[in-house]
Amino acid sequence: NVVESIYSEQINEELKTRLINVHLRKLAVEQKINIVKTKDLEHGDVNKNADFKFSLNFEFIPEIKLAKYDSLVVNKEIFSVKKKDVDDAINSILTNFASNEEITNRKKVKKKDIVSINFSGELDGTLVKDLTRENAMVEVGNESLIPAIDTEINGMKIGEEKIFDVDYPKDFPIKEAAGVKMQCKVLVNKIFKKVTPKLDNEFLKKIGLNSKSELKERISNDLSKSYETKSEGTLRKNIGDKLMSDNDFDFPNSFIEAEETRLSNEYMNRMSQQGIKIDEVDNKTKSVISESANRNVKLALIFAEIAKLENISVADEEIEAVLNSMAKAQKASINKIKKYYEENNLLDDVRAKLTDEKVIQLLISKATIKEVKSKKSSIS
Repeated sequence: NVVESIYSEQINEELKTRLINVHLRKLAVEQKINIVKTKDLEHGDVNKNADFKFSLNFEFIPEIKLAKYDSLVVNKEIFSVKKKDVDDAINSILTNFASNEEITNRKKVKKKDIVSINFSGELDGTLVKDLTRENAMVEVGNESLIPAIDTEINGMKIGEEKIFDVDYPKDFPIKEAAGVKMQCKVLVNKIFKKVTPKLDNEFLKKIGLNSKSELKERISNDLSKSYETKSEGTLRKNIGDKLMSDNDFDFPNSFIEAEETRLSNEYMNRMSQQGIKIDEVDNKTKSVISESANRNVKLALIFAEIAKLENISVADEEIEAVLNSMAKAQKASINKIKKYYEENNLLDDVRAKLTDEKVIQLLISKATIKEVKSKKSSIS
């Protein structure tokens, strides 16, 4: 009785936990389901003179019965290197080496000019810091500029300052400006023109080549490799599409929510690396992320089921090999890489990716693949 009086509360809690877990496991076995999340738990106390009752909501993965997957019929788009592709690639290289040359004999801005501007935006008299730019280089007539701003800059003169209102689109990445009317101020500093180098011996020497034919051959080889990768990508996507359409089953919303969060964080990190600070994902991007999350989760469950049926597994040595490759690529010690992955619980992600790759290779080996010449522009 003394022990009971001292530890009664602790014992009661442990008994409740055990009883709940026992009955959940029993339910899972009887219903052939995999319970992944519980919530809204309500229960009374354990009393030897009364039944213990509890209620909760739970999410589960039902038993997945896959459609036939070992004889898929899928298309693989084949991209061929054309003369136009090589010419476009050469023009792209020349454009990348283009320089901006200041225009001194003209003061008025016109289309296709590269203009150095100071730019700021105010909302209700308050300066929006993330919109403020000094000596920003913009190309007039380029689609990257908001049309209203582009129109205002076109025709301005060096040293001219202009104040005007701009209705920013709802999906604008800077939150303070998204979907609102801003008062903007622009000052034109200088005007430049883009000067593209000529494809001559001097330029070829600069990029370490001896002749135009050598450049074209190298580009053609690089494009061929790129197109092979792209063709492989279409095959994998078509296999995924086929699995998605052939298999219909429900899965937990919490899985989708977690994947949406992961994809949203990835998107915001990419924007941040490009110098664009956003606090919230816009609705258009949210829709794309939601669709991707649904696909990712469903395919992950399908792949996991195929791996189970085909006894596909990943050995620790295979994970070790991946970590070693990462260490070499990052010029870091294997211990440092391993520690990072262990501390951030990422080893299961590596195992899952390796498992998925084995599943994909199995599906490809058993599929009937029809090679189809792509009608799309292969350079895009």
